Amino acid sequence: MPDPPARVQFNSNINPIFKPGINPKANASLNPLFNSAINPERNGLINPKSDRSLDPLFMPSLNPATNRALDLKQTCNYSGLRRWTPESELTGYVVNTPAKAVLLLFDQNLDWAAYAVDNQRQGYNIFDLGGNWKGYLLKNAAGSLNEFDLEGEWVGFIL
Repeated sequence: MPDPPARVQFNSNINPIFKPGINPKANASLNPLFNSAINPERNGLINPKSDRSLDPLFMPSLNPATNRALDLKQTCNYSGLRRWTPESELTGYVVNTPAKAVLLLFDQNLDWAAYAVDNQRQGYNIFDLGGNWKGYLLKNAAGSLNEFDLEGEWVGFIL
């Protein structure tokens, strides 16, 4: 698998600091703290606590502990996507699930760490394994996803 582009933190198609249109601090329509349609605490349709079909802890078909095809330690059925820091350091892997609205996020050791639920607006909300909302993913101009914490800080990207 290819490495991310060199010096990605200086790539204006990925780094939200250089492109206000993909920066939730500059574009309120992308920020779930200001846009209730993409905030899972205000929109039950994108909240796995409200819609259990989006919750891998509730749905065995989405849970890598019960569905071996989703467990990176037991399968090669891997989407090919990886999670990176803004400095292009590998932090984990992404697995697509049978429900296209849910992605599974694994750490570098191939342990299931979190999941992401489609916000129905070209992004995803990230939840820890306790079902707590921890951040979000937004499309960037390079055709991949940027990862943000709840304060809107860019913490990584998926490619």
